[in-house]
Amino acid sequence: MIGHSMVNSKILLLKKPRMWWELEGPQVPLRPDCLAIVNNFVFLLGGEELGPDGEFHASSKVFRYDPRQNSWLRMADMSVPRSEFAVGVIGKFIYAVAGRTRDETFYSTERYDITNDQWEFVDPYPVNKYGHEGTVLNNKLFITGGITSSSTSKQVCVFDPSKEGTIEQRTRRTQVVTNCWENKSKMNYARCFHKMISYNGKLYVFGGVCVILRASFESQGCPSTEVYNPETDQWTILASMPIGRSGHGVTVLDKQIMVL
Repeated sequence: MIGHSMVNSKILLLKKPRMWWELEGPQVPLRPDCLAIVNNFVFLLGGEELGPDGEFHASSKVFRYDPRQNSWLRMADMSVPRSEFAVGVIGKFIYAVAGRTRDETFYSTERYDITNDQWEFVDPYPVNKYGHEGTVLNNKLFITGGITSSSTSKQVCVFDPSKEGTIEQRTRRTQVVTNCWENKSKMNYARCFHKMISYNGKLYVFGGVCVILRASFESQGCPSTEVYNPETDQWTILASMPIGRSGHGVTVLDKQIMVL
């Protein structure tokens, strides 16, 4: 679990039920946005870092935690700084999808090869977006919700790496190539800053911000939960959480989904 609001982020590790251990995060003034686990290594990607002007700006930094040595290592930066984006792990690659800086929202998508510590662009997401969520199911990366044109979205889009374009097509601001991306049935509720997890062949979505006013960006937490069945391409509303949540965490432990 990442403490997003802390300057020197601390990581909380659940060793066993009802017992948390605190791990020191990278010793940089960083608010990490995304976490990925590959081969028992923990990767922290992007987010916001404190600049010389005393303000937080989108970051391209990537750090890897080695639990064997209890140590952090700076890895290759992403090609562009990103905050409020989504990640997913497929094979040896970590995918980073869309996001924003203080001045720009974009659709670029890139992937990190853990074997050679390098990033490369892949087919971009169909639209500019931030505040969305990503989860891998059946070796495909599902992206749900988010904010486009200052409004929340019900959109569900899946990335299939087996349909990737050529290297020349994997650019950030040239013509959009969407061979890899396919729209699926929309969620029942438009939401952003929600959480999603794959479990038993289905996708579960929890909470998030379900109301955003275009002018003031006032928001309201959402308690709703829904599940997606990829075999039928259908969403089903489940029992709502006791309270609305956004910016929370979700994981599976002992065959139960825990919302933190």
